[in-house]
Amino acid sequence: MSIQFKCTLKVLFSLGTLTSLFATDSPTDWVAYQQNILGHQSEIHGWCTEEKATQMMNLVKEVSPKICVEIGVFGGSSIYPTAAALKYLGKGMVYAVDPWKTDDCLVGYNANDPNYAWWSQVNLEEIYLGFLQMLDTYNLVPYCMPMRTTGKAALALFRDGSIDILHIDGNHTEEEALADAKMFLPKVKSGGYIWFDDVNWKTTKSAIEYLTFYCDKDEVRSTNMYYLFRKK
Repeated sequence: MSIQFKCTLKVLFSLGTLTSLFATDSPTDWVAYQQNILGHQSEIHGWCTEEKATQMMNLVKEVSPKICVEIGVFGGSSIYPTAAALKYLGKGMVYAVDPWKTDDCLVGYNANDPNYAWWSQVNLEEIYLGFLQMLDTYNLVPYCMPMRTTGKAALALFRDGSIDILHIDGNHTEEEALADAKMFLPKVKSGGYIWFDDVNWKTTKSAIEYLTFYCDKDEVRSTNMYYLFRKK
């Protein structure tokens, strides 16, 4: 990221929000709007199910957040429902943090690990460009800021207690998943929410235990695939 870009973000965060300069064209009927959005969910590259997308949209509508952050974006299948819900509200921003670089995706994986082979072959530049096209296609650009960098590099751009909703879905090796949880928990406000994906992986257990100590688990909106935490 350029120095100018970093400075711009710091100014915006010092104000505590980054509201859209564009008028929303969202309908007033939430149910109809949500159904329309979810009708396209399967078209977005990634692994966010319609069930999870529904939960994410409902949480955004409930919380009316100023700042949402996602660590690990890929094709944007979970950014899509988040940004769409912000568009309905006509305010707020989701920061999409992902380097979209093969070397970063391979950190912590053994060369014999199937995940290593998969991430070595996927064309992340193509995925990134597809993500940008998706934002443009669905008119979500005013509500999403792509940050092509690692979570560690983006960390300093967020004030402690500034994030309303965080989604952790980055590198799933034990060390990296735990690092994301430890780094970004202080950035979430007290009472703020944290989605954590792929809780059924053995390598995410340490991160889940860490978050469980500092947060309350929302049993109603958690499944065997993902959890929703609320920071104490």
